[in-house]
Amino acid sequence: MAAVRIYLPTYRRPAMLPRALASLRAQTCPDWICELHNDDPADPRPGQLLAELGDPRLTLVTHPRNLGGTATFNLFFRSTPEPFYSILEDDNWWEPEFLATMLAAAAAHPDVTVFWANMRLAQEQADGSFTDTGRTIWPEDGSAALRFFPWGQPEQICGALHSNGAALYRSQPGHDFQIPPVPFAVIEPFRERAFPHPLVLVSRPLATFSHTLKTARSRDAVEWGETQAMLAATFFAGSPWTEADIARFWTEARAQRPPGTTSLILAALAHPAARPLLAHARWRDWWVALRGMVRRPGLYFRLRRSRVARADWWDFLEQHTAGRWRDQRPVMNTNPSTVCSSHPA
Repeated sequence: MAAVRIYLPTYRRPAMLPRALASLRAQTCPDWICELHNDDPADPRPGQLLAELGDPRLTLVTHPRNLGGTATFNLFFRSTPEPFYSILEDDNWWEPEFLATMLAAAAAHPDVTVFWANMRLAQEQADGSFTDTGRTIWPEDGSAALRFFPWGQPEQICGALHSNGAALYRSQPGHDFQIPPVPFAVIEPFRERAFPHPLVLVSRPLATFSHTLKTARSRDAVEWGETQAMLAATFFAGSPWTEADIARFWTEARAQRPPGTTSLILAALAHPAARPLLAHARWRDWWVALRGMVRRPGLYFRLRRSRVARADWWDFLEQHTAGRWRDQRPVMNTNPSTVCSSHPA
């Protein structure tokens, strides 16, 4: 039995897929097997590539129909015969030491389920090449030091700490991290609500996240605003944050460009238990929110209907967020991302 099962989802990216596979086969830890999931049953190129490589650790799974990103990723978050599993997306790539470093961190902390590594950021150019932006998702300190994140970090209000493309998950019976059919842009924050905490970050950049010119992430600003409000509403509905903590969140949201205060107002309007948020809203916060609703008039009405139309999304978030709050009180870490974003990722 291998130490880790790798899932590599691909959809019509014949130019990028060889690079991802090359980074996997270059791992200093060779104790892995990989399922290459082809989400376009009419595309023969992934199968042809595996035939050319002739690596017995690689197997092809061709979906009978196009499942899309969310349903495809749901296939991966179940317990496996191997003690660990990981996901390498076809547009990203790993450093040779990724698996060895992550497995060492997991061996040192057997009670932790989810580990993820810092990532460099690359930008696709018009000619198909990628340029290193010189930036990383988390501040780089040049070490492989570990950072432990209990549940309840500010970034988890509307987003997620971990990155799918640089994570290692401990496979345990009963751990089935399935999520409802939400937009692909929010699969990480939804799924993170179900993860046992703490989550552990390896500070060293061991993978590269590529900003591609074409993406599966929706640019629907109304849909994005709806999910941001849902995430924020369920986060605050059962939270033990003090008034001083909430005031600090508002200050951080006002400092963002554009301000993240609209998501906090919409969260309060969407969930009665989050109404105390409005006590910290200033007139300018309301003005920004109203201006945004005028520009996107469908957002308010969709949010009003979402408790019925998106009942499975709400039920999932309320159930798992309440479970996180029961497990522990928050211990805040400094992190690099915004509280909430008013625009799609």
